Amino acid sequence: MKVEELVFFPTQLVHVETIRFNAEKKLEKAGMKYRIKAETRGEVVDEKMGKSYIKICVENNGYYFEEEKVGVFQFSEKITDEKSAVQFMEVQGVRILWSYIREDLYTISSKMLPHPIMIPTIDVMKTLEKAK
Repeated sequence: MKVEELVFFPTQLVHVETIRFNAEKKLEKAGMKYRIKAETRGEVVDEKMGKSYIKICVENNGYYFEEEKVGVFQFSEKITDEKSAVQFMEVQGVRILWSYIREDLYTISSKMLPHPIMIPTIDVMKTLEKAK
């Protein structure tokens, strides 16, 4: 596919920041399996700006990793429906910020473990359909 013209989305991610990271070795438990949990939330900051938060916790072979990031979104139009804007930012927290955390966890765990943790890519739409 040849792209002649880029069409920009009306809402842009303008800043990403890690607001919390924890990595620690816990007592190893026999048969401990790989476990991953994630949550996201959105918030309207003002009439043209919102924030998306994502938190991911991973347990693997006696190690525990937890990271939380925030993404700041700039809307091109004034936010008129706060509920829809919050839902948009919750969805984008999974869709966009997941890859930022994925890279962080891999890089940091590569310094701690013989086999770094690479959390899987996800099917965002199916994940959101199953979300609480």
